[in-house]
Amino acid sequence: MIESSLPGNFRAIPELDELWQDPHPGRRNEDAVARGRAFHRAFKAEGPVRGIRTIDLLHFPYPQAFGLWQAPVNRARYVVMRNRLVVIEFDDFAGERRTLLVNPTEHDLSGRAPFFAQARRELASWVPDSVDRAIPGPAARLRAIGVDPAKIDYVTFDHLHVQDLRRGLGDLDGAPLYPRARLLVNRRELESLACLHPLQRPWWIEGALDGVDPARIVALEGSAWLGPGVALVWTPGHTRGNHSIVFNAPGRGVFAVSENGICPDAYLPRASHLASLRYHAATYGAEVILNGNALEDTFAQYTSMLLEREIADRGDAGGEVPNIYCSSPWVRSPLAYGIGPTFVVRPIHGGVLGAAAL
Repeated sequence: MIESSLPGNFRAIPELDELWQDPHPGRRNEDAVARGRAFHRAFKAEGPVRGIRTIDLLHFPYPQAFGLWQAPVNRARYVVMRNRLVVIEFDDFAGERRTLLVNPTEHDLSGRAPFFAQARRELASWVPDSVDRAIPGPAARLRAIGVDPAKIDYVTFDHLHVQDLRRGLGDLDGAPLYPRARLLVNRRELESLACLHPLQRPWWIEGALDGVDPARIVALEGSAWLGPGVALVWTPGHTRGNHSIVFNAPGRGVFAVSENGICPDAYLPRASHLASLRYHAATYGAEVILNGNALEDTFAQYTSMLLEREIADRGDAGGEVPNIYCSSPWVRSPLAYGIGPTFVVRPIHGGVLGAAAL
């Protein structure tokens, strides 16, 4: 059966989760800033993870009307985004060495999500499915940098939009890619997947956990501090069970992995070179720009972005921009000529993975 209690080698973070007990969305914003700053100090004091490596995956089209919601840059229908995964080695609070794999998206399976299946028919119906299958997936990318997929302890996603877990953790292609790994997921994501609302259906893959042993799923009630330098912070809004992966990278500082915004500009729009973001911030007093494809709770998503902003360090991408490592960032591309984010976070490689210094 699915485990619903926090494993003993992790810690709960009630000082963050209590934020969501206040039903008034306006009051939560100021509280999120205060709680985020306090947690930042405690989290950073524990020190960095042992090692971390980020890996770029595939590009994909994404409607600008979703990604920049109320602040589109121009009339272009699509921008280009890119999946990316993170490998983190850390010691949990029981002193055990662990490896966490963040956002190992299987691109060919994600294409089954109804929204992207339709986008493919519209934009690239001429591309055969065999092309997708020929492109190396996350496990092959891990092997290429000397990380054995069989030694991954935990897998997590910031949320389960367009994710299919059957290959990584189940029996879709025989043995799972990550045979010893357990899925760390918020309980609310599992509840959504079990009974999708029609407005959720474009973004979720039904049956995404078919064939996955329930004993390999750890259903988290809220935030979880996994060990010094890494935590999963519950940040609802984009989905009910959305969580942000927070890590302290050796030599780089504290980052938050999230898809609440599609670029660092979204967390400090007044500093962006994009006039539409600056205008939206100045006109409405908006501190953040939402990635608005799902809109399960816009008020909560806005507050969650403030929380992420305050937990993270600042300046890695320049100025006072928060260190937000977007899980699928907006990138410059000839396919969306002339537009792109102002701020870009460089790949993060530091510390030690296994016996290899990065």
